[in-house]
Amino acid sequence: MSGQPSQFGFEYSSVFQDESVVRAYRYRPQYPAATFDLLSDLLPTGCRPRAVLDAGCGTGFVARPLARLVDRVDAVDFSAAAIREGKRLPGGNHPGLRWIEGPIESAAVNPPYCLITAGARLHWFEWDTAFPRFTRLLAADGLFVAVGMEHERPDWMREELGPALARFSMNKEFAPNSAAGILAQLEERGLFRLMGSAQTDMIEWRQPISEWVESIHARNGFSRDRMDPREAAESDAIFAEMATRHADSKDGLIVHRYAGSLLWGRPLQPKK
Repeated sequence: MSGQPSQFGFEYSSVFQDESVVRAYRYRPQYPAATFDLLSDLLPTGCRPRAVLDAGCGTGFVARPLARLVDRVDAVDFSAAAIREGKRLPGGNHPGLRWIEGPIESAAVNPPYCLITAGARLHWFEWDTAFPRFTRLLAADGLFVAVGMEHERPDWMREELGPALARFSMNKEFAPNSAAGILAQLEERGLFRLMGSAQTDMIEWRQPISEWVESIHARNGFSRDRMDPREAAESDAIFAEMATRHADSKDGLIVHRYAGSLLWGRPLQPKK
């Protein structure tokens, strides 16, 4: 089996090189702090130095908090704009954090790694190239860890927001996906073996409506650099009106409830 769903093609992944998408990324939910305690617990006991490869790091949602807990994080992304932004954000200049621009399939890195992590960029990798490479980059007892979030979504986000997102998204091939679903596909292809999972407690995060609306433009299909300005303005007005009706009546903020999630295992070389 080769190839992967067309919604994960470069035509769509390339939006994460856009400056507007990178600027909007700061408004997306951050991983709960407990996520990084769980990650550090997965480090193999005898693996030294405690080096982690953060594959598809974006602006460093995983790499920046993790750097203080390990000896070194090599944070790799194909977006120069994301790396520039990550360096400016809190923790982005940590001495143990090395930013590397390039595709994860071929970027120059410094193995072996105790862990390879991947967050929101997992589905954009060229799976048939990346996962066999990960087998060569990991230490003998190292693990690949998919880092994600489990959201408690209110009814209005499913019933109202979902159709509005589909209407305005430039990715007309988009279909809902999850790390668990992607790893299941990788197992079917003989590229991965799942070994375990963990989840943090739910946390609550509150956000102004204007920031929530802007966070939508950090999604695939909503780059301000590519959307027609009139459509972007129309979508913003619809999203803001929707959010205003459903925001907390006491403070007017959007309430997010979510947990950090980890799925881990071993990448595999496919059988010939």
